[in-house]
Amino acid sequence: MTLDLNARLPLIAERISENGLLDLVELIWSSDRFFTFPQFQKTARNVSTRLRDWGIKARTFNLPADGKTLYGDWRMPLGWDCSAARLEIHSPFEDRGTVLGDYAQRPTSVIMWSGPTPPGGLIAPVVRIADEKDLDAKREDLRGKIVYTPAHPKAFKAKLAAAGAAAVVSSWCRTAHHLPDATFWFNAWSDDPGGWAFHAGDAPLVGMAIPPQAGVELDVRLERGPVELKIVVESRYFETEMPIVCGYLDAPMQEEVYAIGHAMEQGANDNASGCAVILESLRVLKEGCESGALPPLRRAVRGLLVNECYGTIGFAATNPGIMRRMLAGVNWDTCGRHQEDVDAHFRVHRCPDSRPSIADTLLDLLIETWLLKQMPYARITRDKPWALTDNVYADPALGSDCAYMLSTDRYWHTSKDVPETLRPRTLHAFATVSATYLHTLATCTSPEAQYLARETARRYGRKIEDCAGRYAVELLALGAETERAALLAHAFDHLLYLRDVADAAVLSAKRFMLREERAAGHKELLKLNRHTRRLVELQKRRLQELAGCAPATQETDERLKEFAGLRPVRTFIGTPTYDSVPRPARSSVPSPVWDSHLHSALFWCDGKRTFAEVVRRANFESGADGTARLLLHFKFMAEHGLIRWAEPGAPA
Repeated sequence: MTLDLNARLPLIAERISENGLLDLVELIWSSDRFFTFPQFQKTARNVSTRLRDWGIKARTFNLPADGKTLYGDWRMPLGWDCSAARLEIHSPFEDRGTVLGDYAQRPTSVIMWSGPTPPGGLIAPVVRIADEKDLDAKREDLRGKIVYTPAHPKAFKAKLAAAGAAAVVSSWCRTAHHLPDATFWFNAWSDDPGGWAFHAGDAPLVGMAIPPQAGVELDVRLERGPVELKIVVESRYFETEMPIVCGYLDAPMQEEVYAIGHAMEQGANDNASGCAVILESLRVLKEGCESGALPPLRRAVRGLLVNECYGTIGFAATNPGIMRRMLAGVNWDTCGRHQEDVDAHFRVHRCPDSRPSIADTLLDLLIETWLLKQMPYARITRDKPWALTDNVYADPALGSDCAYMLSTDRYWHTSKDVPETLRPRTLHAFATVSATYLHTLATCTSPEAQYLARETARRYGRKIEDCAGRYAVELLALGAETERAALLAHAFDHLLYLRDVADAAVLSAKRFMLREERAAGHKELLKLNRHTRRLVELQKRRLQELAGCAPATQETDERLKEFAGLRPVRTFIGTPTYDSVPRPARSSVPSPVWDSHLHSALFWCDGKRTFAEVVRRANFESGADGTARLLLHFKFMAEHGLIRWAEPGAPA
């Protein structure tokens, strides 16, 4: 049997409403654009009301936004509100009153989690700081001054606060050469240069942002003579709650599929668009199944709108019962623009190799069958290694497959990311794919699962052949037999790694079968894996014939000798941030927050594999040698209780 996506996709596409999607974007963006916690709570109320209007079950889960609570290794942000913020020139006199930034007109003018000014604001001279090195040179001159910098201020925020700076103003923008009049959105205000959210105890430094062209004009004024600025920021920190909005379509089985995306950001594309796609998917599935146009759901469907990463891991930590039901899902992030004139680039990240899934194959098929036809000129890079956002449920410790698609463009995290720049056609295409993905998995039984397993085996077959081909080219370039033997051994090891991942990916189809189908289905899946194993042996024989020698014996990397035989055991779920580690100790290692190589390695830590085996697999998965960095991080985590070492023979 085949999976007839060509029949299912048009049925769903005709029920997707472009106007409805734009309305949902506006519903979310109209409050989230101010990026304060009271506005986030307003968004949650508005979305819940809309879901109930459609007859969909809605629930808001609340997490503490107290700047203290830890979920996994993620410390929750501290609540923040801002009612007004304004930046203007005070002197020279002829420029007095010139407005550089106003929160009411352009919310991105204030840095998220900016501290408040005294009532009535503050007026102070401006000191220009080019970068952190310049800051160190001018440190003694900063007390009571307003620092202007064209650099990203978070890198040295703590130093500015320690030096007594009254405030910081930044004109940094990621795409300044394209958008000189756009204001960048700074949504990270941790004292830790590698951190993110503001936590209890962080410095309440006043911070505002201006467009790059305004920064150039300020530079010109500073060259002419002293400049004073007036800043008024009416903000406050307080302990409150972070909402997670859940829409739910019930079904007979005690299993769920889900779509997840982060709300609570200022952009229409990032990520009101992804949230709108999720909500529209729920509406279409409900109406389609109730009308009989679509087959009824076997598994429940859940839509989750979360705070990026913090809300995702918090939901998992506080709802283990729901997590046990969640079989597989998809993470939508920034899917409202695809045109070339904004340099839109979509990337599809697969599940981690430690938990590969046929869910990746399904998303890839939908991209081929629908998305590429609806958006023929879109720039889409597929099959990228796992990378973190709200897809952390794919962590084997959490056990829920999660495919992930995101995009970035010129407008990302800027004041230009508004609803008027979105393309209804793009939103429609993604909503069609999203609803089809969820419906396919929610109705999947053995025939569909086996079809996806066959497609998965075929795609891994291509990966294996491509991998062998690359090593063949390298072998032809080598002269010495010892070099060929060493490379051949590495090639064999890589092919065996791909074989193991392919085996696990094919066997993941069993999770999508009905219980009574799994015994017979398992036998069919084993047959597919035998084909993969034969292909690997064939490629090994061909490479050995090309090398003209036997593979060398692989030795353990000298850098790993001390820990190679030990088995690392994680003591937390999700990915690390080192928020649980005292701040002074964190300075000895790079930030782990976006280190996908490290995350992949941790996902392989099941208490059974040795550290040498974990490093081997993480290096193959990431396509780079990160041995030294992994060793540094694992030693650090062991010192601070984030992992423990299990001796050979000891229970994990």
